[in-house]
Amino acid sequence: MVMRIELFKSILLTLLVVLSGLLTWNVWSYQPSTETFEAPTTIDVAISEERDIDDLIKPLRFLVHEEEAVYGASAASEVETLLSQMTDWSIFSIRQNTSLNEEEFLNLVHGPNRIEVVFPVSVPFNTYQDVLRFEDSNLPQDSFNRIVIDVAARDESTFTVYFVHYENRVVYESRVDRDSLAAVNRDIVVPASEKYMAYARYDTGQRAIFVPANRLTPQQYGYRMERIDIELFRQALFSNPDDINYNSLASSREQYVDSSNLLEVNNNTNMMSFVNLSSDGATIIDSTELITNSRRFVNDHSGWTGDYYLANLDPMNQQVTYRMQIGGVPIFSEDGVSEINQEWGSTIIHKYSRSFLQTQFPLPTESATKTLQPGLDVISQIQSREEDYEAELLEDVTPAYRMIRDSQNALTYTLDPSWYYKYDGVWKRVPEQGGGDPIGLE
Repeated sequence: MVMRIELFKSILLTLLVVLSGLLTWNVWSYQPSTETFEAPTTIDVAISEERDIDDLIKPLRFLVHEEEAVYGASAASEVETLLSQMTDWSIFSIRQNTSLNEEEFLNLVHGPNRIEVVFPVSVPFNTYQDVLRFEDSNLPQDSFNRIVIDVAARDESTFTVYFVHYENRVVYESRVDRDSLAAVNRDIVVPASEKYMAYARYDTGQRAIFVPANRLTPQQYGYRMERIDIELFRQALFSNPDDINYNSLASSREQYVDSSNLLEVNNNTNMMSFVNLSSDGATIIDSTELITNSRRFVNDHSGWTGDYYLANLDPMNQQVTYRMQIGGVPIFSEDGVSEINQEWGSTIIHKYSRSFLQTQFPLPTESATKTLQPGLDVISQIQSREEDYEAELLEDVTPAYRMIRDSQNALTYTLDPSWYYKYDGVWKRVPEQGGGDPIGLE
């Protein structure tokens, strides 16, 4: 009897040990489901095309500074000629130059024997390493909005390329093997006076603004557009597109809404606006991540329906603007139809507005070209039109296109050549002689 009791105790103890081992294993190997905590997923939708960094971040123009003259180009084909050479360079020995006074800084950027490459936004080094070939593994945690190439003939094995943040007066020097300079001089510098237009300089006290010195005769364009099925955007932007409420607000406005998202569509202006009400804007992400997120977001639904470029970057407010262009010339519009605008939360999109149009075919126009007055005349007009004009607030002046919707047909647009200027952070159109007040855009 005693032996049976001892045997029973032994078996029971063994079972308890095995059970304890199994429980311990389950505790240590347990992985909770992350399904509840993942960001909402959306349906894979391909509306149009994807874009790489080098498609979206492009110089506005480049200027060839000679001893007595400045020549420049903004046409996409001419900018690409220079950029294609720069992408073949091996750039090394990057270091910051902190010894320049104001006069030396301006001479470095605008002095003779320089090519000044102008960008529309401040570009992080870490972003542009996908475009240019940097040999240094540790790039500056900084941004630039000018690249200045020293093309002076010197008996050295390398030449200098400067990365400049113009407003902050920050300069980084780098070196490139001199063999790469021969093609730049041959294709860009030597024929500059024959290939490119002459530019005139206007000093504001804070910056030098360069504008075309002579009259321009750009071509006018007309386009028939087509609407993209809004259902594609609905599927791309909502995690459960079949579980949303639809509201017809007016004859031309529609609304789609679920528990955390709102999509409004205006068929008169051909614009849509998406708001994610659950996004958290408490954390500010840096410029590199903001560019990455904004590009990836549109790529995720192949939403690049035209030739867009990065036109504005505001890390403090987490805002990004991509603007359409044609042949390197920016396109502006009063109703925002030429732009893709984003505002970000800490990790996900908060606001997304854009048109739902794409080009169907070009239309013949009554007048093929239009004459624009010289740049310095335009600046004189700006001075007389801006109340209490302050030269320091003038940031840029450029020929561009104004995208105008036909009053009789919401899908027909004209690209009308116009002068635009950026004053105190806002882009405005310069009215034609005898026109009304300047029109602010952003």
